[in-house]
Amino acid sequence: MVVIDWLQTYEFVRVNAEKFILYCLCGCLTGISIILFAVTIILCIEKYFKVQDSYLSPETDTKYDGKINELPVYRYNGRTHKGFYDV
Repeated sequence: MVVIDWLQTYEFVRVNAEKFILYCLCGCLTGISIILFAVTIILCIEKYFKVQDSYLSPETDTKYDGKINELPVYRYNGRTHKGFYDV
């Protein structure tokens, strides 16, 4: 049954090639138009509301900025098993 449907579709497309090409082009152009319209709307909304990048990087507290660099780092020497040593 599926093979018969494919053969009938192929025959219809072969007989009506101009309509097939026209409908394919119209469908592609409609899809591209919808995508470009959606992108335009998104860009206009972002411009209107002036979306800032503040949500990407939260404000840091300057009181703790240098604290991370001052933390001691300890490594474990597994070969000698003498424990931790300060780097």
